[in-house]
Amino acid sequence: MRRNGEKLLIVNADDANLTPGINRAILKAHDEGIVSSTTFLINLPVSSMTVRSFQKRKKLGIGLHLNVTLGRPAAGPGRVPTLVDPQGCFRKRADQVSRLPSAGDLAREYEAQITLFRKCFSRMPTHLDTHHQLHDNPRFLHAVVRLARRWKLPMRRSGLWKEGDTPRGLVSSRTWLGDLSPAGFWRKEKLLKQLRNLRPGVSELMCHPGKADLRLRRLSSFTEGREAELKVFSDPGMRKYLEGFRVRLTHFGMWYNW
Repeated sequence: MRRNGEKLLIVNADDANLTPGINRAILKAHDEGIVSSTTFLINLPVSSMTVRSFQKRKKLGIGLHLNVTLGRPAAGPGRVPTLVDPQGCFRKRADQVSRLPSAGDLAREYEAQITLFRKCFSRMPTHLDTHHQLHDNPRFLHAVVRLARRWKLPMRRSGLWKEGDTPRGLVSSRTWLGDLSPAGFWRKEKLLKQLRNLRPGVSELMCHPGKADLRLRRLSSFTEGREAELKVFSDPGMRKYLEGFRVRLTHFGMWYNW
């Protein structure tokens, strides 16, 4: 149980299953550094070997990275027509936000991704968040909140919430730290400043360690920044800094100990 004034930190690496290079980077940052949690893109092709490699890490929280901007829908294109383009693939982020999908299609797809995650991992995800932080938009936030309440799962904070406030019936961190801009990746000095000034309670820090290989470059504009974050978050010395700052690592699956 958490003691009064204790600082708990979730270091969540986004985009698991985007590429093999990202998977290796996340696992390295967990094994050697301070990554304590990740979120998995379940609608993308996934091998049993990939699932096993994540399941072997018993202290790594594995959440669901709800995704409607890349790949094909888990529900099938015909069941979510407002989410897909004529080829049956998800519309890009800008299109999803400018022409919002129907609430029904969004709910069906999110439920399908929960079902697929349970099938692959034989358990529920530790928490929910969204690819590209789409739940900073009210339409997507409403869908994620309904899903979190239905399945009694923690979820990542939305930028639409006031800091420290969490809607009734939901579990989330007190604070969320991260930058979605490709230029806003974590540098060691910036990270140490945040850790040094961390407030008591539970904070989530989002990161994107990865390998900037050809496969990633075909999918994302965020490349070199992932390499830089891999170096920072896999550094064993970061654990000593956390001890010095009296910060304890946790993940969303341990919320009952918060």
